[in-house]
Amino acid sequence: MTACKLAVDTGGTFTDFCLLGDNGELYIAKEPSTPGDPSRAILKGIENITQKFSLDPREIDLVLHGTTVATNAILEQKGARVALITTRGFKDVIFIGRQNRPHLYNFWALKPPPLLPRHMVLEINERVLADGSVKVKPRDEEIDLIIEQLEQAGVESVAVCLLHSYINPAHEILLKNALRQKLPRLSVTISSEILPEFREYERTSTTLVNALVKPRVDHYIARLEQDLSTTGVNGALYIMQSNGGVITSSLAREQSARTVLSGPAGGVLAGVHLARLTGHKNLITADMGGTSMDICLIHNGEPRFTTEGAIGGHPLRLPMLDIHTIGAGGGSIAWVDPGGALRVGPQSAGSVPGPACYNQGGEEPTVTDANMALGRLDPADFAGINGIDSGRAVRCIREKIGGPLGLAVEQAAEGIIRVVNANMVRAMRVVSVQKGFDPRDFTLVPFGGAGPTHAVELARELGIPRILVPPHPGVTSAWGMLTADVRRDYSTTFVTELTPGACAEVNDQFARLVHLGRADLAGEGFKDRDITLTKLMDLRYRGQSHELTLAVPGNPFIEADLKAILQRFHRRHRREYGYCRENAPVEIVNLRLVATGALPKIEPSPPATSARAEIRGTRRVYLSGAYRDVPVYDRQQAGPGWEIEGPAIITQPDTTVLIWPGDRVHCDRWGNLIIETGVR
Repeated sequence: MTACKLAVDTGGTFTDFCLLGDNGELYIAKEPSTPGDPSRAILKGIENITQKFSLDPREIDLVLHGTTVATNAILEQKGARVALITTRGFKDVIFIGRQNRPHLYNFWALKPPPLLPRHMVLEINERVLADGSVKVKPRDEEIDLIIEQLEQAGVESVAVCLLHSYINPAHEILLKNALRQKLPRLSVTISSEILPEFREYERTSTTLVNALVKPRVDHYIARLEQDLSTTGVNGALYIMQSNGGVITSSLAREQSARTVLSGPAGGVLAGVHLARLTGHKNLITADMGGTSMDICLIHNGEPRFTTEGAIGGHPLRLPMLDIHTIGAGGGSIAWVDPGGALRVGPQSAGSVPGPACYNQGGEEPTVTDANMALGRLDPADFAGINGIDSGRAVRCIREKIGGPLGLAVEQAAEGIIRVVNANMVRAMRVVSVQKGFDPRDFTLVPFGGAGPTHAVELARELGIPRILVPPHPGVTSAWGMLTADVRRDYSTTFVTELTPGACAEVNDQFARLVHLGRADLAGEGFKDRDITLTKLMDLRYRGQSHELTLAVPGNPFIEADLKAILQRFHRRHRREYGYCRENAPVEIVNLRLVATGALPKIEPSPPATSARAEIRGTRRVYLSGAYRDVPVYDRQQAGPGWEIEGPAIITQPDTTVLIWPGDRVHCDRWGNLIIETGVR
């Protein structure tokens, strides 16, 4: 092996590794996550995978990393001590927010806690008008006073968001330079660099989120780069973004908010790759790990994106994959609420202490314990984890769930599975039915350690006729990262009616974005042949407060393009919202550019064998209210063309696949398991 690509996905329970050689050979490994310092699990995993397969760490020339550091900093409220500088009179924008209520009929809905206390919002007397002209320039003595206040407050990071700076960033740049000169250790984020778009609340929130997570991410990546070099890994480090692309580690340290969906994005890339590989263009990916489930819809081979995401209830208006996440994983804890109802999650046992059956001190029943008690999982299924005790799972469920509810262990365990499945089905409807898509037209792609065990029940509930289980479900998100390219997003607010008269100025605005994109990627070493530029527009009917994003021709915009773009917008609006207004004026709101730089691709080799897996035993499994003996197969012995009929259990080191009675499963030429559920 002369060159390798390493993908590392840090999850709440496990850290996953995929190492791909230039010969197409794939090496995988898992390591329990170390939440206190995620890099410890990464270093241990690299050491283990290189030793296990007799590889040289110095041959790893590219490292792609999905990290949860930014996400956890927000969700656990462990971000930096931050301050916000804003235009005088706009101090309360971040606290007022919007009047829209996402939970319209929930009278007890609570707003998320503010990202910072009100006394940490500092005002400066300046004003840029909506046309970009300067009305009031900030005075030097006022800037000095703000710097003094920041120093006295012990602030680690500051967000600067001034009125209309998206059209003229001069005052934000002035503040940034002054802050860095006087307080060189202070982390500074200005809105005109992170989100040069209108809408003050969303721009302020996004800038503040970046300021909160930036010092933590900066410290983590800097330390990880040092630690990697000590192991002999000197390859370039790229960090996964929420948009499905990667950025250099240096840019991730500056614009850390772009990494909040870093890990789940890898799973979506895996789905896109599988769609291209297998011809199944419509997929619903469902990544069920130990802590959560991440769901995304892929239509015609393309994932859905959004610029209206949120983290912990706070708007994050950056381009990101439209991933819906819920607290439903193998480690999700089952509990009985004060009203006597069985609930599952969102709390998780994590990797420490883990489910009760792990025998590491866990005392709460989890989804994994329920599957263990029903015979769907067996201690032998858990590769690399010693001391698995199914008896502890049974006792824990009996004491904590069965006893309080007056249920037998099997009934209580089956109840846990039904509740968590209902939670997941509801979440899958959010990305499909609620967006105008029929799940019956899609293939379910379950992965993560727990996904394939629950897949058939989920597919049947949604009417999905087919399930595709990737070759290595437990590390699919890491595997997907191996297909990533470098991606840079650019945007500018440009509100005007979509008419022939707007073409010239639209072209001027796009030309500026194209110049930025080419220059930035060229600065990272990409040649013109490796750069792809995609132009997009945010469009809306005049008077609307929300937009739809459409790709537009890459060539200079001409009048002939208008009719086709308008037709596509009307069709998309009808699909998304159930109606369109073909005679209403359509406005451009934002212009966007996606610039991608192609990284070297090494395709994993398809299975070289057509082995036929034979039954290696039976397992007593509780299905549909009764025990039955179910044959067990080893997936590593199943090659292309292998086919069986359920019920069956298919085991592999990183997951267990449960096939229900009446289902058929076969292995395709790429080693994927295709399960036909019989649903029509």
